[in-house]
Amino acid sequence: MAGNTYADIRAGGRPPLANLTAVTATVETILWNVTNYTRIEANESEPGMIWKMWSGGIVTTGASGTLTITPRVGLTVAAGITLGASGAQTVPVSLTNVPWEMSFTLVCRSVGAPGTNSTFIGTGTFSMSGTLATAGSGMNVNFGGTVATADASILTGLCIGWTLSVAGSVTPQYVFMQRYN
Repeated sequence: MAGNTYADIRAGGRPPLANLTAVTATVETILWNVTNYTRIEANESEPGMIWKMWSGGIVTTGASGTLTITPRVGLTVAAGITLGASGAQTVPVSLTNVPWEMSFTLVCRSVGAPGTNSTFIGTGTFSMSGTLATAGSGMNVNFGGTVATADASILTGLCIGWTLSVAGSVTPQYVFMQRYN
């Protein structure tokens, strides 16, 4: 598929047909199965290649706490080199099932020999509603901006880690990724 000049939703990039499992942990947790929804095939990456991920769902917050979003490439677990975690953003208190939306643009800068010799960079945004009719109660979180190294010769993907420091939940309702070139 390399070299396509149109947006391409790969078979593994199609959105789920039902809500994914709610994340309720207060430690970093991956939002979805990377292999199913945001994978990058082995040897698919080329310098200048661009992928765009979109996701959305509902979120519930309890007491005042913070949210950190950590994008990773080449990993399917909450560990290792990141693309730049967000700052710990204070979340609105006592929200129930409010909508959220997230996007991330990933760019391959270089492809090296097998091993963690390829480089990627990207940035993303997360936004959620706040208390209805209350000005300034929603939130936006920007994340990414750090170059990461990964092995482009193996199956990899865009992995989004979620850390909400207090009781609450996030339920992804859709996620998909397109490759643009």
